[in-house]
Amino acid sequence: MTRHEAHRIREEMLAVKVWLEHFQDDRACNLIPTESSLILAKSHADSALTLLERMEAEQKETA
Repeated sequence: MTRHEAHRIREEMLAVKVWLEHFQDDRACNLIPTESSLILAKSHADSALTLLERMEAEQKETA
């Protein structure tokens, strides 16, 4: 894993964490997350998983 790839994964996971904290704050106020905020949070998780899967595939090719 390159430093750049690790940085991108970290950024995506931090974004997911921020969204989860936002949802917790909303829940404390008896609010529910909007569909668009759920979609954005999921897209950050999907991006991180895609990066990890790409790295795993590259490692298999070089092994």
